[in-house]
Amino acid sequence: FDMGHNMRDGQDPVADLARYRDRIFDIHFKNVTSATAEGKTCELGRGVIDIPAFVNMLRKTNYDGRCSLEFEKDMEDPLPGLAESAGYYRGVLAAS
Repeated sequence: FDMGHNMRDGQDPVADLARYRDRIFDIHFKNVTSATAEGKTCELGRGVIDIPAFVNMLRKTNYDGRCSLEFEKDMEDPLPGLAESAGYYRGVLAAS
């Protein structure tokens, strides 16, 4: 399940995680700048996907598959964006 592609296709990743939970075994965890085809990958806390709601749905559905942080931005130097995304994710976990 690629939550970024899902959002760019005009879908709701949180609702679709709940709807298709029994068929999801691997998640490409990321955020995008827009809920349109033109949306680009961005740091987790900077996009249009509600990451806290998605994390809450992972817990609510008892998701036990894989989640991989996917970051296709700044390919020449992705480490700062990856670090920001990991830090944001840790903050979401601590707050919920």
